[in-house]
This record gives sequence, C-alpha cells and structure tokens, in this order.
Amino acid sequence: MIGLIVMLETIVNLKISELKPGMILAEKLRANNKILALENDRITNNILKQLRFERTVNKVKVYNFNTKENDNFPIYYEEKRTPKKINPEDKIKAIARANIEKLEKNLNSISQNLYKTFAKFDNLQNSTIKEIKILSQKLQDEIKDFDLVVQNLAIYGSGEDTIYRHSINVAIISNLIGQWLEFSEEKLISLTYSALLHDIGKTKIDINILNKPYSLTAKDYLKVKEHPILGYNIVKEISEFDASVSQGILMHHERIDGSGYPLGIKGDKISQFAKIIAIADVFDAINSERSYRHKMEPFEAIETIKKESICLLDYNYSNVFISHIIIYYIGKDVLLSNKKIGKIIKINPDNLDKPLIQVDDEFIDLNSSNLYIKKFVL
Repeated sequence: MIGLIVMLETIVNLKISELKPGMILAEKLRANNKILALENDRITNNILKQLRFERTVNKVKVYNFNTKENDNFPIYYEEKRTPKKINPEDKIKAIARANIEKLEKNLNSISQNLYKTFAKFDNLQNSTIKEIKILSQKLQDEIKDFDLVVQNLAIYGSGEDTIYRHSINVAIISNLIGQWLEFSEEKLISLTYSALLHDIGKTKIDINILNKPYSLTAKDYLKVKEHPILGYNIVKEISEFDASVSQGILMHHERIDGSGYPLGIKGDKISQFAKIIAIADVFDAINSERSYRHKMEPFEAIETIKKESICLLDYNYSNVFISHIIIYYIGKDVLLSNKKIGKIIKINPDNLDKPLIQVDDEFIDLNSSNLYIKKFVL
C-alpha cells in the first residue's frame, strides 16, 4: 500500500542575492531565453554564477520547507516513494531538449509573422519595413547560443516550408557566418535583412509550382528561376536598405564558375552577401524535408558544401562555415543505421560524414565501417 506523508510547504520568490546552493526550484529557470535548470532541480554554485553573470533575472521561485505547523500555509500531499535517482547526463539532455523545443517554437512564431509581413509587400509602407527590422532583431536575439541554434537547424531544418521558415533558417545561418567572418554590427544587420528577404520573389510564383511533389518540368523551373529578379525588384525600392541587401537577393543563386542564375556571372562579380546566402541556402535545403524528397542524412549538407566549394560556392567562406559548424556536432547523440544510439567523439576532416562514434564502451570509426548516421537524436 502506498503511504501518504503531509509536508508543510510554501513557495517563496527570492532575489538572486538571497539564493543559496541546495535550494529547490519551484519553476523552470530561464535566463536570456535559455533554460538553465528544471523545476525541482537544486540550485548549484554554477547556476548562481550564471544568474549573476546574465543579470536578466530579478527573482526566482523556490520551495520553502521550513514553515511551522501553526503557520497558515496550504498542506501539500505527496505519495511516499523512494526518490528516483537522476543521471546527471540525462538531466543535461532534458534541459537541452527543452531549450531546443523552445527555440523551435519561437522560430516558427517568427516564421508566421514573416508570412504576414511578406503579404504586405505589394503596398510598401514604413510599417512593413519596420516589421522586417523587428523580425530581424528577434532572430538575432534568438541566436546568441550557437550550440543551441546549430542543433535546432540540424534536427528540424525548415520542413516543407520553402519560403518563410526556410528564409528564417537562411537568415540565421548567414548571420552566424557573418559573425565568424567578424563583420561589423552594421554589416551583420544588412546581411540578415538580405538573407531574410532572399526568397521574397517566390511569393510572386504560383504556389502549386513551388509545392509540386515531384521534379519540376523545364517550363516550371524557368518560372522558379525568376524569383531572384522578382525579389530584387521588390527590395530595391526600399530606400532604408543598403544596396548590398538587394544585390544579395539578386545573386544568391549565382555560382563561382558562372553556372548559376539569373545573370550567369562568376567569381568576384558575385556580391559578398550573395556568396554567404548561397551557402546558407544549400545547407538548409539539404537539411530539410521537401515535398519531392525526404530530409537528407545529417552530414550530407556540410559534405555537399565542401564538394561544391571547389567551383560552385565561395571556397573561403565555405571553409569558414564548415570549420566552425562541425565543432557543434561533436558530443551530439546520433542514431546509427544499426538502430543503436551513439555520440560523436571526433570528426574526420577528410570525410566529414564518417566521424568517430562512441556506443556505450565501444568506439566505432565510421570511416572503416559499413554503418552510417541516420539522424540526430534529441
């Protein structure tokens, strides 16, 4: 028979200076949109240090178990049971999952707002431009944690949304590349605008063509190839944006060897923003579910960028992107083709999709194995 115990308890709202290690949280603890700990977790010295460093949280709710019997507090009934031991690694994973899911929810919300904003571009007004600037700022606020962002992009991609959520992801990736290239704040903002608007021309193309569940006909493909010019003609009218914004939109499908469209230009004639957006565009497209194909394997996107950097994508920017993003793949859990879950330990720079994997106490070098990675695991 399960016994019941009566515990006198209340919740108190304490200032950061009043918190002590060992106190039990009565709510999820967030700072800068990042979950630091879950409800019922104990406060640690490390959590206190983060709260003091972030300075974005004023008070925290914790349980107070020191109430007296004659105090007028509600009685809390709880089943008497042996406390379940929680593996510290499982707790870290739970917090990571919660953070990724929260980021995904926020990005989807921004995507919905982008849809509403794009619908207003036929009648350009100051309010519409302001909305784009606000959405761009929201994106930049969401991507302060690189590790969290890369996990989100690798796990979720943009699904079958080839315009709005895709534009959000391309803007995020372009912004990351700009940061890794140490762009100035002003230049980074303009790059984010350009990436966010890079596919606005698709809103002028028949949605039935864009969402066809099979390969496009030659005629349909020619129609789709018009979207960089359509987007350029929309955005070039916005005087608040630097010319580099509209140029990035116009040229994001150009390729270094001149095989791209719509101008067929090559090399240094392609704008800097367009070269960056092209990398982000390829990464998200390969990493996402599409109406005409399934989501590709986790490393296929960066392996493709590596191959295409030889003559299609900018070599230097591609190297910067790959060398930085693979850092955030290390330590992540993956599902192997034998249905076992392992952890990425080391990445082979010569074969990016064949890393060293740890499964329990065994190390598997995919470079000399028939196994492969099917997907990332939350």
